Amino acid sequence: MGLIVLLAFLEMAPPLITMYIVDEVIVVGRWEMLETALALLILVPVLAAFLRVLNAFTFSYVSSRLIMNVRLTLYEHIFRLSLGYHDEMGTGKVMSRMMGDVATVRQMVSMQMLRVITDFVSVVAAVGICYGLNWKLALLMTVLIPLYVVNYRIFVGPIRVTSRRWRRQMDDVSVGLQERLSGARLVKSYGRERREDRAFAAETREGLSFAMQTQTHRASASAGFWVVSGLRNTLIFCLGCYFVIQGEMTYGAVMAFLSYAMRVFQPILNLMNVGIQFEQMMVSVDRIYEVLDHPVEVRDAPRAVDLPPVRGHVVFDRVWFEYNTGEPVLKNICLDVQPGQMVALVGHTGCGKSTLTSLLMRYYDVSEGVITVDGYDIRDVRMTSLRKQVGQVLQDSVLFNTSLRENLFYGNSRASERQIIDAAMVGEIHEFAMRTRDGYDSRVGDGGIRLSVGEKQRLAIARAVLTNPAIMILDEATSALDSLSEALIQSAMANVLKGRTSFVVAHRLSTVVNADLILVMDQGEIVERGNHKSLMKIANGKYRDLIKQQFAGSAAMENGG
Repeated sequence: MGLIVLLAFLEMAPPLITMYIVDEVIVVGRWEMLETALALLILVPVLAAFLRVLNAFTFSYVSSRLIMNVRLTLYEHIFRLSLGYHDEMGTGKVMSRMMGDVATVRQMVSMQMLRVITDFVSVVAAVGICYGLNWKLALLMTVLIPLYVVNYRIFVGPIRVTSRRWRRQMDDVSVGLQERLSGARLVKSYGRERREDRAFAAETREGLSFAMQTQTHRASASAGFWVVSGLRNTLIFCLGCYFVIQGEMTYGAVMAFLSYAMRVFQPILNLMNVGIQFEQMMVSVDRIYEVLDHPVEVRDAPRAVDLPPVRGHVVFDRVWFEYNTGEPVLKNICLDVQPGQMVALVGHTGCGKSTLTSLLMRYYDVSEGVITVDGYDIRDVRMTSLRKQVGQVLQDSVLFNTSLRENLFYGNSRASERQIIDAAMVGEIHEFAMRTRDGYDSRVGDGGIRLSVGEKQRLAIARAVLTNPAIMILDEATSALDSLSEALIQSAMANVLKGRTSFVVAHRLSTVVNADLILVMDQGEIVERGNHKSLMKIANGKYRDLIKQQFAGSAAMENGG
């Protein structure tokens, strides 16, 4: 702060030096002082420039650290929010806040805050000097300042409104862009490039419309500022000339006053412009706080303990669950799964199969009832300790743009080379890795784009196996595999699941006929339960109907294998 004050006073010196040259050197004729005055005119700006660079560097470092902490805090909070928040917001809108809004705040803090402080100190110093030169002119100058404030207040409201609309539209643009980039193959396969070009252009044009409205309001405010500035200069110059004629001021004093008046009103103009930019920044700040203020709905209890190694005894005791809609998604789920049992969840899309397994992972908390693992209420144990003992393979495998090895390490960063190879062999991905040029160090591309769908799925299965979980969740894990790959995986998974409790969400019923327990779900309820043979004996049963739909005419399946 001391450097800023010193810089402000150094920048106040040149008009006083100029006044001295005019009144003492030129008018009075003290030419021997000209060299000293000119030297000061050169030295002072050089020193001021050095201080300005030093201030800018210091402030840039501090502001960059501040923004880094904001982004890290936002990132950490986002990953502590429940999946319900992510489902509602979508990746594109979250990215817009993480990158776009934080960048807006960064630009404001790093580029404008130093200017605000410097300008404020300059205004105070310049006003003081102006009153010292001529209090009458200074009073006139002070009276004109409210005109700037009025002009600012007229336009600040519309600027905030259009800025908020523009940021919302940028959310939509971000979402659309993310969807189109992730679906590039689909767009190309259907030849829809031009259609998507037009759609993206329309979204962008709408954003441009809001941006132009904002810029129009800013330009109008700036024009108002310059009108007031022109009025100020004219009045000060005319009145200053009058005071010279009356002998109240010297020529140098009038010149210095005009210079200081500029140094009063230009910073005020800058502050008003910064105020307008501040309104735009506050839109981004509000959007950031919308995320930070969102409650963490699923969190560790204050006295949560680590879940010790478990056998895999899972109990759902009268579990109900609903999202924010208020409609129950799961209704009175009662289930007792013994260690090592394989439980299959079948039913039509949207019946609650994946939601049930998500509750076991504690991605959401139950609305009513209790879920226990080996007698521990999962709400009383730390989530990390729970999830370390539950492996999960989803239908849409998420892979990172790193090597095969790094993607496997994500399941267990301490795994040995032997463990990696064993897991890869279980997932039937080892031979594929050996055929690539760099083996396990081969990069998979963004989202695993260099792998086939089946290869991605097998890699995900190997990654889950590497965690050596007591409980395994397979959510349509083999749905994307061809018949040969599925046969290989089924054989391997039979060995992997032996001795482990497993929940298999399946659309292909051929993969679950050997399950110890099959749960048939409909509209959030378990409507039938049993093994394949017992369920096939239920006349007009839902499971029997599902089997008939998939294996029409297969007498072997109807008779239990």
